[in-house]
Amino acid sequence: MKHLILLHGWATDSRIWEYQRDLAPGLSTCWTPDLPVWEAGWLWHRLQGLAPDQTVLVGWSLGAMLALEVCARGYAPAVLVLMAGCASFCRRPDYQLGWPAAVVRGMRQQLRTKPEQVVQEFQRQLLSPGEAAAQERLAALLPPRQDPLWLAAGLDYLQHTDLRSRLPQVAAGTIVVIHGSQDRIAAPAQGYFLAEQLSASQLVLLADAGHVPMVSRWQEVNELLAGFLG
Repeated sequence: MKHLILLHGWATDSRIWEYQRDLAPGLSTCWTPDLPVWEAGWLWHRLQGLAPDQTVLVGWSLGAMLALEVCARGYAPAVLVLMAGCASFCRRPDYQLGWPAAVVRGMRQQLRTKPEQVVQEFQRQLLSPGEAAAQERLAALLPPRQDPLWLAAGLDYLQHTDLRSRLPQVAAGTIVVIHGSQDRIAAPAQGYFLAEQLSASQLVLLADAGHVPMVSRWQEVNELLAGFLG
């Protein structure tokens, strides 16, 4: 493979991939963008110069949803890795796996007056109860401050985006769903749902891992990714 793309999620930036940057030094491209907007169209246009059949596309959390959208549009990477992702972050009348939409709306409202508190509460849930040893490592990778408007736009995306109907359109040579068994942001059932709905996908469930396995269990994640990079 020549290209590795790593997409971060909400309330983080490219620093969250610190332990994956040097995964394959022989790559032509290792792109870890700081996403300026939560729009698949922005990502789609910037991927057009990279040959899909030489690309490993990795999306984490909200970034996994963006990766799904791009692949549903016809970008077919050799490997699509969905880490701690979901098809719908919020619950729907016919889908009870996500967060209540009212909770996400409440977070968005609080961003107007207490943005730091909203982000800190979210970040406290990134690790599982058994991953306390990774707390200092994770803290060093989290941005000190972020634009509340950008955060609000991300919450809007999470509240309104439902990709379930688009999953049959997702194209990739290999699809791997990586999920922590103790994920408190996206429940493991979300990972099971993706693996069941995406054709020829495989689920890798990391025992006792939380929402950020690329930090808390970076050796295992890197071993998986290195296998795909060849």
